[in-house]
Amino acid sequence: MHFDEKGHSLPFSFTYGGRRSADLLPNWKNHSNVTKLDVHRQREVLTRTDARTGLQVRLEAVVYSDYPAVEWTVYLKNTGKVDTPIVENLQALDLDFERKGSAEFLLHHNVGSPASRSDYAPLQTPLGPNFSKRISAAGGRPTNSDLSYFNVAEGNQGKIVVVGWPGQWAAEFRRDKGRNLHITAGQELTHFKLHPGEEVRTPLIVLLDWHGDWISGQNQWRRWMMAYGMPKPGGQLPKPMMLASSSRAYREMIGGNEANQIMHIDRYLEAKLKIDYWWMDAGWYVQQHGWPQVGTWEIDKSRFPNGFKPISEYAHSKGVKILVWFEPERVAPDTWISNNHPEWLLNPLSPLESLASAKLGRNEPNVVFNTSPNVLSWNGITWPPRGLSFHPGSNGEYSVIRWMAPSGGHYRIESAFTGIDEKTTTDVHVLQNGHSLFDSLINLGGKGKKTSYEGAIDLDKGDTLDFVVGYGNGSYEYDSTGLDAVITGPDGARHDAANEFGGGNWSYGYLSPNASPQASSFVAYDKPARGGANGDQLLNLGNPVAWKWLVGHVDKLLVDNGIDLYRQDFNIDPLLFWRGNDAPDRQGITEIKHVMGYLAYWDELRRRHPDMLIDSCASGGRRNDLETMRRAVPLWRSDYAYESIGHQGMTYGISMWIPFHGTGTVATSDAPYYGGGVTPIQPYAFWSNAAPSFGSGIDIREKTLDYGALRRLFGDWREINRYYYGDFYPLTPYSQDEAAWIGWQFDYPEVGEGLIQAFRRGKSDEDTVHLKLRGLNPKASYAVKVVDAVGSEALSQRSWSGAELMDVGLPVTLKDRPAAAVLTYSRVK
Repeated sequence: MHFDEKGHSLPFSFTYGGRRSADLLPNWKNHSNVTKLDVHRQREVLTRTDARTGLQVRLEAVVYSDYPAVEWTVYLKNTGKVDTPIVENLQALDLDFERKGSAEFLLHHNVGSPASRSDYAPLQTPLGPNFSKRISAAGGRPTNSDLSYFNVAEGNQGKIVVVGWPGQWAAEFRRDKGRNLHITAGQELTHFKLHPGEEVRTPLIVLLDWHGDWISGQNQWRRWMMAYGMPKPGGQLPKPMMLASSSRAYREMIGGNEANQIMHIDRYLEAKLKIDYWWMDAGWYVQQHGWPQVGTWEIDKSRFPNGFKPISEYAHSKGVKILVWFEPERVAPDTWISNNHPEWLLNPLSPLESLASAKLGRNEPNVVFNTSPNVLSWNGITWPPRGLSFHPGSNGEYSVIRWMAPSGGHYRIESAFTGIDEKTTTDVHVLQNGHSLFDSLINLGGKGKKTSYEGAIDLDKGDTLDFVVGYGNGSYEYDSTGLDAVITGPDGARHDAANEFGGGNWSYGYLSPNASPQASSFVAYDKPARGGANGDQLLNLGNPVAWKWLVGHVDKLLVDNGIDLYRQDFNIDPLLFWRGNDAPDRQGITEIKHVMGYLAYWDELRRRHPDMLIDSCASGGRRNDLETMRRAVPLWRSDYAYESIGHQGMTYGISMWIPFHGTGTVATSDAPYYGGGVTPIQPYAFWSNAAPSFGSGIDIREKTLDYGALRRLFGDWREINRYYYGDFYPLTPYSQDEAAWIGWQFDYPEVGEGLIQAFRRGKSDEDTVHLKLRGLNPKASYAVKVVDAVGSEALSQRSWSGAELMDVGLPVTLKDRPAAAVLTYSRVK
């Protein structure tokens, strides 16, 4: 794919100053150049500049000759001397695809990693005439709900479409009534001006064409990923690895210290279980309230008086490297960063203006106004854009929004009270000079979450109307209530409680606790009571000062402590923080700057440590977009841990897109997330969790574990793990049914070798399944080796033709249930 240098059919779009880019770009000054990157890639840069405003739009694309693939990112820069007009609806991808044959479009996509049994499950959505499908990130973490990787199939051909954006992306697939499919994708919300000299970027887009069937397309993608989409520390793809930790025994590293970490390493060596990395997870730093209290990135000297250097030096002397966990973006209260540099932090509720009472000394009762044009959500409360709300007090105080008539006359009242907390249960009232006009309930007495009052009354100048909220059922914690109130005067003037917040004829206060609201007890609020600062905040990686400190500080920890693998977690949804800090004419900018800072941070760490691998974790696999996967690997693909059927499905789904991924094992099917003691060694559970990266969570302190069985299993895994970079073929339908079989194949057609894994689940009545293999030479003969398959040992006693294995299938028998089959095959020369 090459791009139209005149700008008539560029693959992205936006609106600028109210006009479509397709109408503007052909008339802007243009410049282009092509640079050869290597034997298989060339870079094409197309630049368009608006002479009037100075906006420069630059498309940077890479075109591949060894794959039918192209990728691009769009950059926008203000080269002028004043702010630009508004850029909005910026779509990194905006293209039409015409259906060539009779087959309809079929979209293949996958669940992300929301920490459930269905993580990475494959999905199919037919894209028939006049149908549209919108898929997006959730909460600002890119694979929180869905993967940002798509395969659009059309019979025996199709296109891989991938969005690389570690933020809030959205994609839409929209069919017309004829043969056309329109695809758009990009950052979900963009509506911003650019300051002079400021530059931003869009998500990365990759398109890859394929022919054959859709699984052939997936394998084209896997090969492209291994060639161009994965980190290569030291110039090589990450090798399969076995890691071990004491996290289950010590609740991450809360109970970890220098002595017990070295003891655990020793125990693995004594048990002759070879490990590649010793994994030290959350909780090693200074904290008082458990591992989630992050923000003081100093090693706890009470437990590690000499830092990690004694541990890393000891591990290195035994041929073991060390991995250490960090979570720099989330900042908890009362930590070094929050106490010393609050200016580096994004407060999720900073757009909320709140008033409370100094006399009461509490944040409730209060009145709150969302100053932003965005929905804000926090702890179950959802504040609408430019929305007004109030909350009662803990001792029964009513919260009041009061309006005073500016003149006498006939007034019309339109008001609505809405529970904006998931659990709101309140009583609400409208009073005229203290007398009730309206009394109702929310989520009590058979009432719903919304109630309204409309009426017309005569008022004298100075008369008051009070809009009141109480705590209804005697519990005040969840009673945030939204108010829409408009009072229209005899002159037609509208007095809107939200639009006139803090001004006009409105005032705010509370009434003393009583069986019913007593207007005469009104006390005005007299202090701001902003929320959010008492919870976790987000280190703003778009702040250059914070970014520079983080790079230097983490780099020093890595160097001083001999850390070999940097693991970064992200246990917070950032979207509220980003959007809550955008001005109305800068929506999307905070997210863009944070994303650019995050990627630049990892790039700088990789520049300083070119042989170091980075592990990406975000409450499991919630940040597995392509831009992240180019820099890191997901060694902990899901926070849904250990359970066998869930992890069989995860390997089935994630292997279609991300060749290298990891999880953990306790080699038993019902292991709790934390815990210790003797656990049974179950091959079915072990192989259900097998992956290119394998973390051991057994309690190595227990000397009565069946170490012989563990050594055999881990030895077998090391024998077969070289196949994980082969082509991937599902051999059964995806299913979570406990009565089903599930299986897959990894194949190296160049050498005629591969791996088969199959699982008979606990309620399956069938002891034999015929697995039709893929990718073989039909005329060649193959030998099958049984690595672990009790019941199918006879498979290795004969050779099989490629045609037989593909057309009839390999008969795999497992007498026990549940049970696992692990087999390899090789072409007979």
